[in-house]
Amino acid sequence: MLPLPLLMIRFSSISTARRVALKVSFIEQLKQASGMALTEQQPVSRASNVQKLLAVVVWLLVILALSKPQWLEEPLIKEISQRDMLLAIDLSGSMETRDFRLKADKVNRLEAVKAILIPFLQQRQGERMGMIFFGSAAFVQAPFTTDLNALSQLLNEAQVAMAGPRTVLGDSIAMAVKLFEESKVDDRLLIVLTDGNDTSSRVPPEQAAKLAQQYQIKIITIAIGDPQNAGEHPIDKDTLQMLADTTGGQVYFALDSESLNQVMAEINRLSPKQVEQQTLSPTTELYYIPLILGILLVLSYGFFIRLKYTLAVRGSQAL
Repeated sequence: MLPLPLLMIRFSSISTARRVALKVSFIEQLKQASGMALTEQQPVSRASNVQKLLAVVVWLLVILALSKPQWLEEPLIKEISQRDMLLAIDLSGSMETRDFRLKADKVNRLEAVKAILIPFLQQRQGERMGMIFFGSAAFVQAPFTTDLNALSQLLNEAQVAMAGPRTVLGDSIAMAVKLFEESKVDDRLLIVLTDGNDTSSRVPPEQAAKLAQQYQIKIITIAIGDPQNAGEHPIDKDTLQMLADTTGGQVYFALDSESLNQVMAEINRLSPKQVEQQTLSPTTELYYIPLILGILLVLSYGFFIRLKYTLAVRGSQAL
């Protein structure tokens, strides 16, 4: 668009409008009396060099504004998770058993789980994760989110038996399937941490495993405690193995905090973090700067011409 004014001048016809004029026969006497340079021909007004320069500058500023200049700010890197991971954590009464050694102290099973899972969450920053607690009932403690610090806080506040004393393993998996229904990624992973067998689920674990298989959910089961324990809440090794086999997952046994830590490290190795980085460069529009400059130039020139004319009129009146 830059050469447009030149093309308009080149190919447009210039017409001069006739003005009403007074014709007198004593033009020379009128010149001497008025002191003005009168002519018998109507003069054609032409743009001064200043006006031409102003027109060029304003046109350049208009073109610059139309080109939509932008200021690119520092790029922002956003991580988009390519996997949805869900943690299902057993909070039944048996998780109170103090048979895990954490450093020099013996802690209950839930405290050991917290001590291992919270660092695990920090290592998965950028991924979408959710959390289910289950005991006598299963409930969603946190839907899928990338705010893993919030998940760590929620896990840290969990208490034994806050969901009841029993273990509804099948119901927790069924609830996980419901959460995964709206998942838009293909890689779906459910990690179940439990220390007992299913005692009162309305959805049998076998049926829950088939549902998970239909939704392509891989289940990793982690048995907390001694699998040889035949006490009040024994670990159902066969059910845990069935869940893993049906969905193409794995089953692990954590006898103490050290072995649980090894299990989580193994999960990190087999299922590394999957995130896609997207770079976004925020922009600031700058079109208004040349536009405002052009308007100010035109207004300033108009003000200058008006001031010059006013001073000239006052000077002629003083004379």
